[in-house]
Amino acid sequence: MAEDNLPVDPRHRLAQRYLQAARDDLAAKEAEKPKSQRKRPAQRDGQPSLVDLAPSIDSSTFVHGILLAIVLTIAALAAIWCYVVMDAAFVAGRIVAMPTGIVVFIAVSYASACFLGILESTAQGHTTLEHSLSGDWRDWFWTVPSTLGMLGIAAGLGFLLSRGAPQDTWTVIGVTILFVYPLVQLSCLETGSPAAPVSIPILWTLTTRPLIWLALYALSFGLALLVTALAKLTWRDPPYVTMLLMGPVSAAALIVYAWLLGQVARWLSIRGK
Repeated sequence: MAEDNLPVDPRHRLAQRYLQAARDDLAAKEAEKPKSQRKRPAQRDGQPSLVDLAPSIDSSTFVHGILLAIVLTIAALAAIWCYVVMDAAFVAGRIVAMPTGIVVFIAVSYASACFLGILESTAQGHTTLEHSLSGDWRDWFWTVPSTLGMLGIAAGLGFLLSRGAPQDTWTVIGVTILFVYPLVQLSCLETGSPAAPVSIPILWTLTTRPLIWLALYALSFGLALLVTALAKLTWRDPPYVTMLLMGPVSAAALIVYAWLLGQVARWLSIRGK
């Protein structure tokens, strides 16, 4: 009872007013944001809910998606043209090989930066590429070991497994990539280094979160089959027309897969937990 009669420190009241004012200011700023950019409430068990699967994509991401489609199409057409020129006149082909290689190199770096940026930002709750593409293509190149490096590991394992079925080499490699790549890619993000492509916590989620992985694999196979079917249906030799279609299709598939993998990373709580 005696404690109730003690005078209240005015500094304490002032601090409370400042704290409440700061909270009100943050709430007002959050309310002014577009709905897709607002922070999502934390879950009781620390895991995302089905609401987190709702699209939360920054408008600039779509702009970069269009640019990625254009860049991949140009790179593919340049590579095919270089091959045709080298086949017809090897000396002339060698002349155009250098600029073609630079174009392809920049396109791959840009695609890698977009893929990794979408994956990481989606895993944190809001898909955006502003931070990932803040530098130039030389900065983008350093994302390649963390993306294509992991793809190379999965493809290498698939090649080793295909030795048991040499008549279906490409099928075995493709299936192995679909199964192994997401594991090594998320492991790379969890460990923070492409030199450590295996993470025990990520592998353990195969047993603790099997439905999430089954959903990812089902959607991945569907996406891969769709892209493969479109490529076969539009194939012409030389495949200039095919690349005009497959460039945008590949860009869209890359973005969708990165978004799916980012959602899996979010559900597995390997980012920001």
